[in-house]
Amino acid sequence: MINAEKLKCEIRKIASEKDLKAGEILHMFMFERFIERLARSFYRESFILKGGLLIASMIGIGQRTTIDMDTTVKNLAMKEDTLKRVLTEIIDTALDDGVSFKFERIVPIREEDEYNNFRVSLEARCDRIRVPVRIDMTTGDAITPGEIDYQYRTIFGKEEIIIKAYTLETILAEKYETILRRSVLSSRPRDLYDIHTLFRLKKDQISTPTLKKAIENTALRRGSSNTIADYESIVSELMESEYQKRLWRNYQNENSYAKGIQFNNVVQTVKIIGDLLKKL
Repeated sequence: MINAEKLKCEIRKIASEKDLKAGEILHMFMFERFIERLARSFYRESFILKGGLLIASMIGIGQRTTIDMDTTVKNLAMKEDTLKRVLTEIIDTALDDGVSFKFERIVPIREEDEYNNFRVSLEARCDRIRVPVRIDMTTGDAITPGEIDYQYRTIFGKEEIIIKAYTLETILAEKYETILRRSVLSSRPRDLYDIHTLFRLKKDQISTPTLKKAIENTALRRGSSNTIADYESIVSELMESEYQKRLWRNYQNENSYAKGIQFNNVVQTVKIIGDLLKKL
């Protein structure tokens, strides 16, 4: 069990050592407390972790932080009352960790598909500490070849939690498709950072045929197959975009782990992936 003072001390230490924002580390700590409750619940196979929290776990908190949690939901009705009941059961799972959760609200969110998607707001508590946490829940995602059992390592490194998660190839596929589809209009430089860093650090673990299939499945689901095929011209437009360069500089200023990574290099990674898949 942890108390507020010990938690603050541990987080300040990590923030200082890794030049990170303490608030983001606190959010991620609370997310892992939720994840452990999920892993011990009846619904442990119904929520599949994806997004920034999963990426941060894969590459290390020193190279990625987030204040959001993203999941894909399966085998549950995507209705507000159902999800509220399920989430309440999960957060009521008894754990002797000094943390508790309060359900706040659930609201629909608009995504680029025909499915019902929702955002859940919880309040995480540890003694006097109160942290608003947000969990986005979608459904119908194309996971190639399928979700995996993932060992989620906790921030303080004392345990691993087994949960369902995206494959590495599906994470890369969604980033790749999003970057090309949104092109110069994208307002998400973190997508470029994520695909560049994941590809650089995890290249030896990537199955190229699986990645190609994951991109095809994602593009088919999102109706962007023709756009994906035009990757070379889109990469050229990104390289020349002053707007994208400005977004990248801002992202670097806000996130210490992105400093020193050149804009051209992250965009070039997109082309490298496209060229690699073209050879198959």
